[in-house]
Amino acid sequence: MKNWKTLLLGIAMIANTSFAAPQVVDKVAAVVNNGVVLESDVDGLMQSVKLNAGQAGQQLPDDATLRHQILERLIMDQIILQMGQKMGVKITDEQLDQAIANIAKQNNMTMDQMRSRLAYDGLNYSTYRNQIRKEMIISEVRNNEVRRRITVLPQEVDALAKQIGTQNDASTELNLSHILIALPENPTSEQVNDAQRQAESIVEEARNGADFGKLAITYSADQQALKGGQMGWGRIQELPGIFAQALSTAKKGDIVGPIRSGVGFHILKVNDLRGQSQSISVTEVHARHILLKPSPIMNDQQARLKLEEIAADIKSGKTTFAAAGERVLSGPGLR
Repeated sequence: MKNWKTLLLGIAMIANTSFAAPQVVDKVAAVVNNGVVLESDVDGLMQSVKLNAGQAGQQLPDDATLRHQILERLIMDQIILQMGQKMGVKITDEQLDQAIANIAKQNNMTMDQMRSRLAYDGLNYSTYRNQIRKEMIISEVRNNEVRRRITVLPQEVDALAKQIGTQNDASTELNLSHILIALPENPTSEQVNDAQRQAESIVEEARNGADFGKLAITYSADQQALKGGQMGWGRIQELPGIFAQALSTAKKGDIVGPIRSGVGFHILKVNDLRGQSQSISVTEVHARHILLKPSPIMNDQQARLKLEEIAADIKSGKTTFAAAGERVLSGPGLR
């Protein structure tokens, strides 16, 4: 059974992996810089989505909408792979082997059984390895982009970890689905307002009984969109803090959101809860911070030493947090 940590790695389960058979004549569906998306790629993924949706009893949008979403997904994957190449992102054979071993374990299979299953599905092992490698590169580039657009300080992580560790409902697990209405980097006010209106409209549709998975397939920019937005089971500790806060009073069947983050607006559906409690309790953590960034006159090590000195002064009572912040406000490296 998948958990959210696995989802963050962007690794597909075997049942969700399908590829079009090679064709003698193929057409180009889209040109993406120095790469292409083939019609066979679109057809193959479309067949896979329909097959998996049928097995899961998942509603789908009409073929034209589904094809458009699939083409956008494949174009975005091409762009991300090209970004990864420029960034020098590489997945070693050891990392790839470990990821595939984890997939086999999650499916309660040995490696021999996995190879047999792949052969039964008409997919050779080498092709499968290449696809998983691509997915890992895509995930790494996506995660790097998210980390670049969201700053989380160590003291915030420590405080949240301590707070979660003392919660009575730490064992409660959630089964969630997710829709992301993405924003570009440095969006305009108009772009933010348009995205928010779309997210609010989707929330209203979902609360009025529309199929959440179908909405995810139709509108979501998340990697799991073509799987109906399914995130699977996981614990509250594995969620971003903004999600944990929004889910603090959630119950089974609730639609939560829209939640604004650095990458867009998020909508969550609580498919189910299990554990000691059928509701979630999360204590909010308030944090203040002083942020020093490296500059031409202050390198990483100097910034770290400066922050450690400030922290020691605050702890010893030599200065207050506010006074320390005022003191460094005009100093080098501050942003």
